[in-house]
Amino acid sequence: MAMFILDDATGIGSDDVDSLAAFVDLVIIANDDGVGLDDPAGGMQQVTYSRTENGAPQVRLDTLVNTDFSPDYGGGAANVDTIVIAGLSGFTLDDGTSFANNGTALPPASSGLPGATLNTTENCLVIYDTQQNICVARDGTNGTIDLPISNPVVLYHELSHAFRIVNNTLLNLTAGCNPSSPEENAAITDENDMRTQIANRQGETPVLRDPGIHCGSVGCSSGGCCIIATVASKSLSSEQVQYLRGVRDHFVRSTEVGFAFFERFFHDYYAFSPQVCTIMAGHPNVGDHLLEGYINPLLDFWKMMIERSSESFQTGSLGALFSQMHPDRDAAKARLKALKKTESYWSPGNAFNPLVPSKLIKLLKDHAWRSEHIQWALIRPVRIYYDLLEAWLSGADTDELDCLFELKLSEWVPDVHLARFGHRCR
Repeated sequence: MAMFILDDATGIGSDDVDSLAAFVDLVIIANDDGVGLDDPAGGMQQVTYSRTENGAPQVRLDTLVNTDFSPDYGGGAANVDTIVIAGLSGFTLDDGTSFANNGTALPPASSGLPGATLNTTENCLVIYDTQQNICVARDGTNGTIDLPISNPVVLYHELSHAFRIVNNTLLNLTAGCNPSSPEENAAITDENDMRTQIANRQGETPVLRDPGIHCGSVGCSSGGCCIIATVASKSLSSEQVQYLRGVRDHFVRSTEVGFAFFERFFHDYYAFSPQVCTIMAGHPNVGDHLLEGYINPLLDFWKMMIERSSESFQTGSLGALFSQMHPDRDAAKARLKALKKTESYWSPGNAFNPLVPSKLIKLLKDHAWRSEHIQWALIRPVRIYYDLLEAWLSGADTDELDCLFELKLSEWVPDVHLARFGHRCR
C-alpha cells in the first residue's frame, strides 16, 4: 500500500470531494498511460502506476505510488500511506478548517510535525482545492504575483511535501512567505519541474515560479476543465478550453435540469477522458485531428445554441448565423475534410482508421459510444454540425440551412436523458 484517492471523507471532513478530478490530475502529472485505480474499498481507491517515462515528476510519482513507507517519528517505525483528497471549494475538515484556494500536506496525527494536529489519521493527507483560483510569484519579476497555478501543479507541489513527510525528511517550515521557508522552497523547485514538463509537452517556453517567494493571492483563473480540449489545444487557457468552461458553468450547470444532466455526464466523461489524454500525449497527430475535426466544430455548435437561447435571437436566423460563422469556403472545405478524417473517433460504425491508435478506439467503444449522455452532448452535436456544413458547401441557402438546423434540433433535443435523475434540492 502507498497512495490512495479518497472517495468518502467520513471521519476526516465534509463530503465535498471530487475523486475523479484527483485521478485526472495524477494522469496529467504522469503523462504516461500506466496510471490506474483499483476498485473502491473502504471509501478509497488505490493508485497504481507502471512507469515508462523517466522525467522527474514520473519518477517521484512512481516512488510515492510503489514504495511502502515506514518512517519513525520517534515512536517506532509504522506504515504511512499518502491519501489524496481533491476538495471542492466547500470542503472542510471535521473541525471546520477550510482549504478553499489552498492546498496542504498534513503529516500523521502522532508524528509531531507541523500540521499534524489537523490530521485525525496516521496517514499523510494531501488536500487541495480543485476549484482554486490562485496567482503566485513569477520567477525573475522581483515578486510579481501574476502566475496562474493549475490543479496538476498544485497537486504535484503538495506531493513534494508528502514525499518528505513519508520519508521523515521534512525541512524547516515557517509561516512567512517572503522569503519562503526551506520546505516551501523545495516544493516550489519541484513544482517547477512539473511546469517545465507541461510546457515542453505543449511546445512552449516554461514560465516558472520564484522558489524564494511562497506568497500568493486569489485572482487567476486556472481551474481544471475539459481535459481533452486542453491537451488538443496544448494550453490550459486556450480559447477552446475557456469557451467550454463557460458553456459548462453558465449554460449547463446554471439550471436544475442542466445540473442534473451534467452530474451523470461528468461521471461518464471522466471514466475515459484521462486515458484519452495519455494516448494523445504519445500520438500528437491525434490531438491535431481532434482540434479541427471535432473540438472546434463542437464549439461552433454550442456557440449557435447559446445564441439561439438569447433574448435577442430572431426566429429563422440560425441559417444566417451559420453562414456568417463560415465566411471562407476554402476553410469550410478544410473543416469538412477534417470532420471526415476524424469520423472514426465518434462513430462506432466507422471504427477502423489506421491513423487512430487501437487503444483510443477501444476506449471510445467501451465508454463514449455506450454513454447516452456523451452521445447527446458531445457526439450528436458534431454530427448536426457536419450535416449543416455539408449542406452549406453543397449550395444550400440560409433559409434551407435554417430549416435543416431546426429539423435536426427537433430530433436531438427531446432525446436528452434525464428520467433517472431526481430533483436537485437546495
